Formats: sequence, structure tokens, C-alpha cells
Amino acid sequence: MYKKEFDEKGFLSNYVFTHREEVLVTYLSEFSECGVISARAQNLIVNTAVSRSDPSLVCAFLFAERTVRTCQAAIRLCEIGLVQEAQVLARTALETLFHSSALLSKPEVFESIQSNDDKEGNKFAASILKDLPADKVSPEDEKYLLDMVGRSSGNTFSVYDSAKIAGLLDLYTIQYRFLSALAGHATLRSLDRSFAPDNSKYEFYMGPTTNQLELTLGIISNCLDVTVRNLKKVGEMTRLNSK
Repeated sequence: MYKKEFDEKGFLSNYVFTHREEVLVTYLSEFSECGVISARAQNLIVNTAVSRSDPSLVCAFLFAERTVRTCQAAIRLCEIGLVQEAQVLARTALETLFHSSALLSKPEVFESIQSNDDKEGNKFAASILKDLPADKVSPEDEKYLLDMVGRSSGNTFSVYDSAKIAGLLDLYTIQYRFLSALAGHATLRSLDRSFAPDNSKYEFYMGPTTNQLELTLGIISNCLDVTVRNLKKVGEMTRLNSK
């Protein structure tokens, strides 16, 4: 019955909740660890007040909040067997973690991140004007896009730069690049997860999996742990600035 339902609805079938019940028991320790650290981070988020007058600290807090939400979403995906999709979110969580950490280490990084945002906006507008047929862009939109292109394009500032400033190149090199190759990008290597070993051969498999589940939860747990430290630092810096 469950297989038939999954064949019909995929991950929208109720079978994923049967899988969830099983993995929450089998991997109780790993899920519990993530849950405890997540709760700690959540408590810090809802009990931290940041002054709007300090944009770098506000952004550091908001990047940390995004990291927690993204990690929580990744945990949910792990529960129902979408581990590779959870890895995509874990990679995103590391990106926001790097920016948050860099802003706390060096507040002037705010200007660099803002400059990179301007550059990306410029590229976005220019690509629409270049690649879309003229009849697909209204005169009002064209004017808006031309205004964007006419602004300063800004300078490149990557998550690698943030990781380096924050002293987190180990996470970038090992975990972030690992997730990029196996989940975050459309690589041939990322297709391996669509196959399951069957004796001496491999067969196509789409259903819920525990493949790399422990590894993924470990990355999420580590990401949340660093975020907790960041949120504590946000609170400390806020208290110092208020004196």
C-alpha cells in the first residue's frame, strides 16, 4: 500500500511520515542533539533586542536568524528522508553563518556585503535587458532596470571572504565545498543519490533515504552550535553599545 501511494504521490504521500517515525527512533541521539541546540538558538533569537542604529549588528543578527530557520527546515527534510535536499539547505545555512560571523568579527564587512549586493543587482538587471525580448519588458520595468544598470556595480565579496575573515575556512573548505559538490550544484556526482546498491549492481531509487543522514545532521548541529555563539556575541555587543 505504502509503495503504491509513494509511486503515485512521491514525497507528498503519507509514507514519508512512516519513515519519519522510524528514523526518529533509529537516530534518536542525532536528532535530539540538533533539537537541543536548535532550541538554545531559538531562545536566544526571541530574547535578543538589537538597536536599529547599528546596521552591521542588525545584519549579523538577521543572518544568524536565517541560519537557524534554514537549519530547522533541513532537520525536517532529514526526518522524511529528503537528505540531499536537506544538504542544499545546510549549504545555504553555512553561507548565512559565514556572513553573520564575519560581521561580528569585523563590522565594516557590512559595506562589502552591501557592495556585492549592488553588483548582483546590476548583473540581474543587465541580464534581463540583454537576454529577454523587448516585448517581454514593460516600459516602466525597462526604466527601472536601466536605472539599476546605471548605478555603481559594486565589488565582489563572497562567502569565502566572510569565512576567511571569521576564521571559519575549515568549515568552508570541508563542509561547504562538500555540500556544493554533492547537493548544492547540478553536478554529475550529485546524481549518485538516485541510485541504491542492490547486490552487485545499482538500481534507481527515489524514496526516503538515510544515506548520509548522520553526516548531514552532524553538519547542521555544528552550524547551529556556531550560530549560538554568534547570537550570544550579538547580545553581548548590544549590551555594551547600550551603556
